[in-house]
Amino acid sequence: MIFNTAYKSWQNCSELRQRRSRYKSYTYGRQWDDIVIDSSTGKAVREGLIAERSGRKPITNNLIRQLVKTVVGKYRNMRDEKEVERSEYLSHLYSLNRLDELDCRLLEEFLISGCAIQRISRECRKDGVIETFVDNVSPNDFFINSIKDPRGWDTELVGMLRDMSLPEVVMRYAHGDRARAGEIRRIYGECFKNYSYETEFGTSDGGKSSEFFLSPTGRCRIVEVWTLESCEVLRCHDMKSGRYYECPVADEKLIAEENESRIKNAEPEIRTKWSVNTIWRCRIFAPNGVEIDNFLSPYRHGEHPFVVKLYPMIDGEVHSFVEDVIPQQRHINRLITLIDNIMSTSSKGALLFPVESKIDCIDWESYTRCWASCGGVIPYHSRPGIEPPHQVTSSGLDAGASKLLEIQLQMLQDVSGVNNSLYGGNMTGIVGAERYEKQVQNATVALTDILETFKDLLRVRDEKAEASV
Repeated sequence: MIFNTAYKSWQNCSELRQRRSRYKSYTYGRQWDDIVIDSSTGKAVREGLIAERSGRKPITNNLIRQLVKTVVGKYRNMRDEKEVERSEYLSHLYSLNRLDELDCRLLEEFLISGCAIQRISRECRKDGVIETFVDNVSPNDFFINSIKDPRGWDTELVGMLRDMSLPEVVMRYAHGDRARAGEIRRIYGECFKNYSYETEFGTSDGGKSSEFFLSPTGRCRIVEVWTLESCEVLRCHDMKSGRYYECPVADEKLIAEENESRIKNAEPEIRTKWSVNTIWRCRIFAPNGVEIDNFLSPYRHGEHPFVVKLYPMIDGEVHSFVEDVIPQQRHINRLITLIDNIMSTSSKGALLFPVESKIDCIDWESYTRCWASCGGVIPYHSRPGIEPPHQVTSSGLDAGASKLLEIQLQMLQDVSGVNNSLYGGNMTGIVGAERYEKQVQNATVALTDILETFKDLLRVRDEKAEASV
């Protein structure tokens, strides 16, 4: 069953979704949320909670976010510097969909998760005009069969989860048929009751599978599945007109009748040859597995509407830009927290006041106020053999933590390839303009691969958009 196969494909992508969730948390500052085992209790808790229990306040110095913003900014500059010639249709497509901005958000997703997915569709969204629309697709809603080709040429099943209102579902898939519209309402009426999808499909993942079946917004969940299938066709050569074309095997009888007529009139026949072709078929499912629509690809390119780039796709594995710098970010946070803890627990201006030197008519609170005030005067009894009050200040010893922090900051730049030149640093009078430009070019080399991979996706997207009309 296609629905079960789609569900298994979505489950197979669960590890990728989990890693993406972790990388996104690190990118946006939630960097102490990793689940670790508490050695004292043996329970799984947040890493930040263990630090708090140890008396240390978890501190986050979010450098990953700055790295991502720098790469996106570099992409914007490179795009603006290089004028791209576009056809009239592509210029309209970019303007209609605000693709310059949409692509930057897609690049941000690409850096975080290693996944860049867009959906190209032909539909009516406004003004009653059918246009080509491009939408970013979240990896959380996307599924695909196990592929290993970086180009995605071994894709056989692909799809996404979509959430719509019931009127929109009826509008899209009833096709103007009142009876069909009533059937769709009935199907979703059953879905909104107490239907146990996890029991129905035998899931055992602690309830996570409900993300596949149920919309978190309370809307109607649509499962859109595209499959590559084979079909029998007749390849025809009309000897009279010279036209080559294909037709279903079911038309074989009609062609035979036409050939009989042509033989009687001494006209050239239609020659046929049986063959097998591949086609892309779309099926729309309700969350209970009931099929509510089924159609062949309506696009001129005859394929599914998705463009997908998974990076780097070595043996089918996906590894993102952010993944590489998380170990350095974790170590930086720990070192800063350690240094802050050392500073907070070090003695800072403690006043050692001999009890024998205290004047009876002045209480300790008054001494404290005098000591803390600017230009304060502290009266005391000076007695032989007793030291006067004095202040103790200790800067604390960080045991080389500061040096380790410097090393980790440098390693973060080395691993990511985003150094001070890309940040706009190192701009001093000693460094000439030509040398500085060379430093920027060298810094960009480490990012060339991921940026060119992303630009390849955009080229494929533009070609598919033009071929969809």
